[in-house]
Amino acid sequence: MSDTTAMVPVNLDQLPSTQIGTDDQFAELAKGGDYINRLKLYTKSKDSIKGLIPDGHYGIPESDEKVIDLGVSVDILPLARRPKAIDMNDMEALVISYDTEAKEFKRIATKAGEADSHCQYGVSFLVYERSTGQFLEFFCGNKSSRIEAKKLFPFLPLTQADIDAKAEAGNPVGDLKPHGPVPLTLKVRVAENRKGIWHVPEVVMCSSPFTRLPSGETIRREIAKFLAVKDNGVEKVQDTRPARAR
Repeated sequence: MSDTTAMVPVNLDQLPSTQIGTDDQFAELAKGGDYINRLKLYTKSKDSIKGLIPDGHYGIPESDEKVIDLGVSVDILPLARRPKAIDMNDMEALVISYDTEAKEFKRIATKAGEADSHCQYGVSFLVYERSTGQFLEFFCGNKSSRIEAKKLFPFLPLTQADIDAKAEAGNPVGDLKPHGPVPLTLKVRVAENRKGIWHVPEVVMCSSPFTRLPSGETIRREIAKFLAVKDNGVEKVQDTRPARAR
């Protein structure tokens, strides 16, 4: 924040505490609703054409006219994952499914293989982004990002219950041990084929620890909200703001 001495000439540096409650509590109260903002890699997008953010940058869409530009790399802490399929043909009533066995999920996934289908499916991650201090959804919904999504999996928290479930399903667990979320950095690389050129996410190890985080209670609450499935796994969203309902 800039120097405020000229605006407030009286020295008020030694005021007593000016709040009741914690920063986490105030951050929760200041939310506009029960929805989560998105972390998005922009490439060949309308927002890039409008000059809101360059292609090949990560950003957080806040409105039709504002995108927070995070640059070509972001440090995140991955916290949870869920399947997601979204049909965007009617932007006034998006259809979202979180159940891979649901009829709607399968329909959307099949449709996503068609040109200009306005459908996507893949893995949706809940992440905590370092620079903004926000919980965000990072959705790997197209073919390129789905391929990269599996590289995020080892960075997610792993509980003993997760390990037991893998073993029960017949998957090798080796010397897996429970651990918390591991920081990673999302970078950008250029992909190219005969159809064109575009930007895709790239997962690399993070070189800097996360030293400032919300409370464990806040993190657990955000994970629980993110994983809550609605309407038997299918959600119809009338809100067309960039930050979609959970």
